[in-house]
Amino acid sequence: MSEKESITTLLTLLDARQARLAAACKEIADWVDHQGGHPTALRIRDRLNDIEKDTPLIRNTLSSLKPLDRPLPRFR
Repeated sequence: MSEKESITTLLTLLDARQARLAAACKEIADWVDHQGGHPTALRIRDRLNDIEKDTPLIRNTLSSLKPLDRPLPRFR
């Protein structure tokens, strides 16, 4: 695997992990909100909004890299 392929794979995996973590945090914020912790839920959502602001730049950067001809490895 070339250095560029390694970097592309790593960045793609990191982006996917970030998306899954953000989704989990949104679920936590919803649960906290339902438990009466509205101020805490708002703080969680504010932090998630900060993360989501970078999403277009990350996606554009990843899409500018040459796609791999084979599927990415699955990690657990």
